[in-house]
Amino acid sequence: MGHLIVCGVNFHFHPLAIREHLVIPDSCLKHGLMALGQFPHLSESVILSTCNRTEVYAVVSDVSKGFAEIESFFRSVQQVSDHASLSPNYKLMGDDVALHLMRVASGLDSMVLGEGQIMSQVKFAHQCALEAKTAGAVMDNLFKSALNCGKKVRSQTSLGKRAVSISSAAVEIAKDYFKERNVEFDKLKVTILGAGKMAKICLKHMLGSKKAPKEIRVVNRTKRDLLDCFQASKVSAPRVIEVNETFTFEERHQAIAQSDLVLVATSAHRHLLTKTETEKTLSGLKSKCLIVDISVPRNVDPELATIDGITLKHTDDLAELVNKNLDERKRVAQEADDIIFACLDEFTSWQKARSVVPTITELKEKVETIRQAHIQGAGSVEYKALSREEIARMEEISQAIVNQILHIPMVNLKAAASSSDIQALARQAETLRNLFNLDPLSKKCAFSQSQMQLQPNENSQLSQNHPVQPGKQ
Repeated sequence: MGHLIVCGVNFHFHPLAIREHLVIPDSCLKHGLMALGQFPHLSESVILSTCNRTEVYAVVSDVSKGFAEIESFFRSVQQVSDHASLSPNYKLMGDDVALHLMRVASGLDSMVLGEGQIMSQVKFAHQCALEAKTAGAVMDNLFKSALNCGKKVRSQTSLGKRAVSISSAAVEIAKDYFKERNVEFDKLKVTILGAGKMAKICLKHMLGSKKAPKEIRVVNRTKRDLLDCFQASKVSAPRVIEVNETFTFEERHQAIAQSDLVLVATSAHRHLLTKTETEKTLSGLKSKCLIVDISVPRNVDPELATIDGITLKHTDDLAELVNKNLDERKRVAQEADDIIFACLDEFTSWQKARSVVPTITELKEKVETIRQAHIQGAGSVEYKALSREEIARMEEISQAIVNQILHIPMVNLKAAASSSDIQALARQAETLRNLFNLDPLSKKCAFSQSQMQLQPNENSQLSQNHPVQPGKQ
């Protein structure tokens, strides 16, 4: 019987400065799953890596060895050598794993309450594991249950009314910042560095404001048309200076000198704005600028915060919104509790039923084989001499006897599935298998070496040059 576990780091315990070293880019997720597949005690695995967390969900044959192998995996993907500070800091088992993932998918465990992108991130993690063949029946059902739970929470509670994301929260932080300084938001000159999904959400959220900034520049490595964002916002678009008309990507540091607000949201894995280049650009200028970096890993050198006139905020500064919304979090969590625990019960019931199905099926098959062998008498002359009606009657009587004998064991085992915990149920199923001389259940639950595992070797951990390394491109 496999054990369900999760191990990882998240924003509750580790700051961005630590989390960013363990981010696994989408393009490298399958490489990470392949590495996990090499460990002997992990029969199933899924990696969920977002700006708030990097988690490994797994089905393991041995809990302590499974956790140790996941910790080894985390040590292999980090960029720095400080293993002690970067080791996973929370571990969950059994039903707690399912409960945790359902809260994550529902947006209740996000830094920004109800954050909308987490559903697509959970779905992507699930799909990658299916394609990499590291997600078996348990992981597949767990993630489907979590996604279904997330949909129900968003559709049946007030959480669904919140169109929030990391990007929209970044804009809200900027609005609060300038409001405190009595600066009108529509008077700002804004530069957005990046043109991906998060950058577009920033743009759309600004345009959805009653007073959109008077000037918005978009600077990106490659030229992309973002006019669809303005059209989708259904508001009057401000003057947009498209990339390459004023600033090229190479001139991104100059944009700071002519901007009141810079929003940084790219998928790069290095600092795109550095202190040295920024100081050169601002030399002799008296510029005041707020920079909000929502990229993970960070794209803005933290040292920019030491430059006079520069205020730098990043993802962890969204904690300001968390603290403001503590009461709302509690209220929404209470609304969602019934839905989440109902979904948890469904998943737990599925697990229990799954644990006894092989035993019930094989017991029926074995008894049926014995019945058939004795009725037919191994092709005896007496059996062949029976009429069709006599054979039918013999079949009916023998089947009734078998059903009567199996009835009580089957009823008791199914009843145990609705009341016992999974491990106790597994022990009962194993006892029944021993009594009827069936194969050990552990053989039925294990993945074959040829299908799911590679023999552990010196490549069991990702090397410094492996594609999953978050700092490499």
